[in-house]
Amino acid sequence: MKRITLAAVIFTVMSANTCKTGDAAATAADLAGKQWNLQSLAGEAVKLAEGQQPWVKAEPDGALSGFGGCNSLMGSMKLEGSSLSFPGLGSTKKFCQDTNEVEMKFKSALSSTTGFKLDGNTLTLLNGATELAKLVSN
Repeated sequence: MKRITLAAVIFTVMSANTCKTGDAAATAADLAGKQWNLQSLAGEAVKLAEGQQPWVKAEPDGALSGFGGCNSLMGSMKLEGSSLSFPGLGSTKKFCQDTNEVEMKFKSALSSTTGFKLDGNTLTLLNGATELAKLVSN
């Protein structure tokens, strides 16, 4: 009985890691541990000065850290099948004139995320079929 259970666990783990082309096949391990750098918001490219580019990084335990362009971001990542959300999103409270608009839109995109598409090193955050943001990992 133990051999059957162990074989089932190994099969499940191996199956989950073999096909990552579909959204539902992506696992937290595919998203966690990588820094995801913001490339676009609602289809518009985001270009900020070096050191101001927003990013997020989720840990395997779901803890989220990041940078909005001025403020540090914190919260968590919740992945269930093809659903993705960032509950408990918060930030420090500095005001930076040059990056405030992008940072507010980025935080809004994260808070509104309900799904995603993962294509190689490109993560697209979605709300239904609407693209909220596109991020790229290193």
